[in-house]
Amino acid sequence: MVGGSAELSRRVPSSVPRYELPGSVVTPGFVDSHTHFAAWALNRRRVELAGVTGREQVLARIAAGVPEQGWVLGQGFDANGWDRPPDRGQLDALHAGPVYLDSLDVHSAWVNTAALSAAGVDRSTPDPFGGVIVRDGNGDPTGLLLEHAVGLVASCLPSPGPDRILRAVRDAQAVAHRMGVTGIHDIEGPDALRAFRTMESAGDLALRVVFHPPVAQLPHLVEAGVRSGQGSEWLSLGGVKLFLDGSLGSRTAWMLAPYEDGRDCGMPITAREEAVAAVRLAAESGLSCTVHAIGDAAVRLALDLLEPAPRVDLPHRIEHFQCVHPDDLARAARSGIAVSMQPAHLLVDAPLAEARWGNRSRGAYAFRTLLDHDTMILFGSDVPVASIDPREGVYAAMSRVPEGAAPGRSWYGAERIGFEEAVRCYTQVPAFASALGDRRGTLAVGQDADLVAWDMDPAVAAGEGAAFREARVRLTVVGGRAVVQA
Repeated sequence: MVGGSAELSRRVPSSVPRYELPGSVVTPGFVDSHTHFAAWALNRRRVELAGVTGREQVLARIAAGVPEQGWVLGQGFDANGWDRPPDRGQLDALHAGPVYLDSLDVHSAWVNTAALSAAGVDRSTPDPFGGVIVRDGNGDPTGLLLEHAVGLVASCLPSPGPDRILRAVRDAQAVAHRMGVTGIHDIEGPDALRAFRTMESAGDLALRVVFHPPVAQLPHLVEAGVRSGQGSEWLSLGGVKLFLDGSLGSRTAWMLAPYEDGRDCGMPITAREEAVAAVRLAAESGLSCTVHAIGDAAVRLALDLLEPAPRVDLPHRIEHFQCVHPDDLARAARSGIAVSMQPAHLLVDAPLAEARWGNRSRGAYAFRTLLDHDTMILFGSDVPVASIDPREGVYAAMSRVPEGAAPGRSWYGAERIGFEEAVRCYTQVPAFASALGDRRGTLAVGQDADLVAWDMDPAVAAGEGAAFREARVRLTVVGGRAVVQA
């Protein structure tokens, strides 16, 4: 129940656990609405490259990397700003065996000669649709792979096996709880789903998981007759994930006009006719669509696809909705389409967006404008691309001050939103978008007891998010059970 201390003392049985947390702010449990949770869980055991800006520092970490099942695996390199692009020779000098490194945005990979050989990739290998094997002047692969070309080598990586995935996910769940995360909308494949199901069967799943399978699973889902929203209180089915373009960091976000620093427009990575057919089949079968779109051309196509699509039990979604043409900013709200955004990305993306998109960046991360149009915005992290810590996202949405910028120097500051608005995008809106608004997302009688107590001054609501960024989780409760007590 909800009420004052005197009322609670009178009406709540003494057998119910009691926590005295003076000076705390209690919020509903935070839901990360865009995760690759099992990938993050496994990546925590890889060579960590996120936040390492210089090539020599990255190479030093890789040199110290220990092969895992014969491969050296790394995660999170960011070559933007390097004086020359990554190439296989730099990695060949460190390890004779195969090396595979995922970029920070997970839309490109850097591999060495041994990894290319293991995958059978050479100068005669054609680029797959929606992907590029970067080549040198002689036509030989440099070791940098973009978008669908990543899969040529990634498919050869040693499988971690179900037991290893399960252990990693269990460990990562505890980390999420310590960040105040009580639920996730996870976008992954069958191996991750198997781990969540195993944990639920064992009574170990203490995250509310809405699972969004890849579009490759669509025929199986249709044949099985399942619909979005079906499942249990711990694990339910979301929408089918479809990619329309790549990312800003890998320069594969699909734009209506060329990048400011070049002549290309990025790339679509799913053919239009294929996307049309997938959306139609999914929606007609009771499955919502979860469509990845970052560039303004991809966003426009996503809206064109989803606006006429039949409504199903869960709203159709556009993931990222990152750079949006002014003519398209109101369209999602008019059509009841949810947009799943990752505010913490702007902390590192802003300088790159300015360089590559110029004035079009006015339509990037346009939180205030979208909320003013009554758009359904869900916030998340895109972990492992960014930290699962929701404090980073709240801070970014409230301050819009990029990393390294002077304090108070907001990037398109008119798009800032308030504390309560940011919290709703992590709590109430994800519940509504999962057709669970009557059970979760607010602190009210009859709601599931998913909540977090934060050690912070309530006056943070009037600030720019910096205080919440420093707040500490004192208590996390999921389903009425305390999973963190600090």
